[in-house]
Amino acid sequence: MKKTLTAIVALFFVLALPVIAADKDSPFLIDKRDFKKQFRTIALSPVDADGVLKMPDSVARMLEEEVTRHLVKNGYTVIPTSTLAGIRKTMESQVGGLENPETGQTDMAKLRAVRTHAFRELWFQHEFDAIATIRVAVSRAQFENDRAEWDGVKQKVESKGRNRGYNGSIVASSVSFAVYDPTDRLMYVNYGGLEVLQMRNEAQLLPIPDKNYFSDEKKIRKAAQIAMKPI
Repeated sequence: MKKTLTAIVALFFVLALPVIAADKDSPFLIDKRDFKKQFRTIALSPVDADGVLKMPDSVARMLEEEVTRHLVKNGYTVIPTSTLAGIRKTMESQVGGLENPETGQTDMAKLRAVRTHAFRELWFQHEFDAIATIRVAVSRAQFENDRAEWDGVKQKVESKGRNRGYNGSIVASSVSFAVYDPTDRLMYVNYGGLEVLQMRNEAQLLPIPDKNYFSDEKKIRKAAQIAMKPI
């Protein structure tokens, strides 16, 4: 369990800079009206998550459903994640798979090459204006009196022992939705808080077992809705 917490905290610091760099006041990196004029057809990249979160396929489907529903409701045309996923699968076969036969580990050079060429092939095969990513990532939340607040949500922190006004920073997760133009420039990015990943035991913050992640469908769908709301 300590290894899991260490991995989560370490991963947070690796991913912290892109999150902090986003403008929380406006998720659009161009004028909102220009965005809506320029990007009418959006292709979705397969839903992704930080490895330590062990996201089930059912959660990926929920997130894609919410994103698609919101985009279609607001007049966008959506190319589903299955389109790019199919192209990636074909390319993985062409390179003989992604695993290194000697180590059994994923060959990161092959993985990067497959993803890069798959994006290019997607642009070649389909007419669309932008590509969007949906990702669940480790984040940080501020908490006080066993209440955490981050990325548009407030949640209770599970606790044991007396509450003596403890406050500080706690590990959590968030759903991000980002849109890129054909030159791979970021045009929109926003976040929706998903769930707290630690509990308080007296003055200590301890990891919640990863088997308890993604257990609340309402939280999952709400996180996607918050990330999508400005579009």
